[in-house]
Formats: sequence, C-alpha cells, structure tokens
Amino acid sequence: MELKKIICEKEKRLSKLIEQNVSINFSKVQKLIREKNVKVNGKRTGDDVLVEAGSVVEIYLPETKVNIIYEDQDVIVVFKPRKIETVTETGESLLSLVSKQKNSELFAVHRLDRNTEGLVVFAKNLDAKNALDEAFKNRTIHKFYLALVAGVPTSKEEKLVAYLKKDEQRSLVYITDKKQEGFDEIKTNYKVIKENENSSVLEVELLTGKTHQIRAHLAHIGFPIIGDEKYGNAKVNKAFSKRFQCLCAYKLIFDFSPENYLAHLSSKIIEIDKNNIDFYKI
Repeated sequence: MELKKIICEKEKRLSKLIEQNVSINFSKVQKLIREKNVKVNGKRTGDDVLVEAGSVVEIYLPETKVNIIYEDQDVIVVFKPRKIETVTETGESLLSLVSKQKNSELFAVHRLDRNTEGLVVFAKNLDAKNALDEAFKNRTIHKFYLALVAGVPTSKEEKLVAYLKKDEQRSLVYITDKKQEGFDEIKTNYKVIKENENSSVLEVELLTGKTHQIRAHLAHIGFPIIGDEKYGNAKVNKAFSKRFQCLCAYKLIFDFSPENYLAHLSSKIIEIDKNNIDFYKI
C-alpha cells in the first residue's frame, strides 16, 4: 500500500477532499472510505465525514501502475489519468510514477493539464530528449485530442485562428479575435466526429501549443468543454453530471526526417481506442 497525506485547507466533505487530491474516480474514493483505508487526524473512518480545516488526512492507496501504451529503446508513451501533474517540483507526478515503475531516469518533453487525460511522451536518454524537444518546438509531432462540448457546431470542420494572453497570477488565459499587444496568435483545428441533440465530440488538432489553448478557444467560439470548471458553463456541467473536463489527448503522429535521431518513429501513429474513452460513448 502507498500512503498519501493531505492537509485540509478549508472544511470539506472527506470524499470530495480525496477526489480533488488523488488521481482515482469517485467510486474508488467511496470504496477507500468504506473499507477504512482512510485516517482523519490519526483515526480510521468508514464514513464520509465533514473534515475540518487544518485536519490531516492519510490515505492508504494500492500501488499505482501506469498504463504504458508504447515503448522502445528511446521513448516511452504512457496514459496520464486525470488529477495528476505531468511533472512537479515536489510530491507525486506522472514522471515520478513512471520512473519508479521502470526503475530508470526519464525526461519530460511536454505536459498535459492536471485534469486532462491522455498520451504523454517521455524520453529515455538525452539524445531522445533533444530530438523530442526539437520536434515539439517545430511541431513535427502532431497532437490530436477528443473533446466533448456543449452544443453542435454548424461548421463541421474548421481552422480557428485567434489571439491568447496568459494571466500568470490568476492561472487563466484570455482570447480575442483581433491582434492586441501582449497576445500571441493561436491556431486550432477541429472536426465534428460525433453529435447528439445538445452535445458533440470534436477531434481537435493543436497547431500551436499555448496554455489551456483548446479549453479556452472552444469556449470562446461558444462550445465549452463539458465538465470544465474554469472555462466551461456551470449549469451545463451540472446538467451532464460531469465532475471532470471531458478532454483527452488521444493520438500522436510522429513526423521525423531520415537524419533525425528518432527517424525510426517517422510516420508512426500512437493512439487510444476512442471507445475506451468514457465521454466518447455519450
């Protein structure tokens, strides 16, 4: 078992506190509590109690195994679940979990938001890291996402162009249609691949890679990602009963030149089966 400690910053229900700090779904949180694998201020509890601010919560978790999607001598591609950082200065991260599982040093070359799930690439050596750094910088690794959004776009396929500015202090980005000082150009492709009466699944390709780009850009054109608490619509999220943003980095296409260190990956496609993504079935 693995021990994780949480300090409760403000009064909160135990299940909610655990769900917000541990990368497991709500049903597994309830099971942890029910089986008394949780302590509050040193005492085991089997009830979903109200936790006071300042309380110490200890959670006994089963060993986490990361799902490895692809691996060779240079790179490893894994599935990142929600509620875990790709890389952190302190504490548990996807990088630390994979490094522990493989018992080797790995190098991060890109990231996903904490609450975005999907494919993440790590380098297994410095040559691979340098090649991947260059590839992500030059956009020769093509990244595709699936997003469940509120509404159905009239245009079934479109290249979106706008301008984005990041507010570091508030951890937010702002989008405008016209060039303004301090705003960077962003480009986002989308294609409707599935639709219902009041929602649709979009395949989104990032042509630029700015913070929160997909989430903010789709919200800006009137199709917020369902479950997104930052850029989405609270009423819509409640109506769909989604406690997480429905966004998954589901496909990578590698495009390397013959002289590149990672030329063996050229034209390789790594993807997750759409039917294994929970929100795709809606």
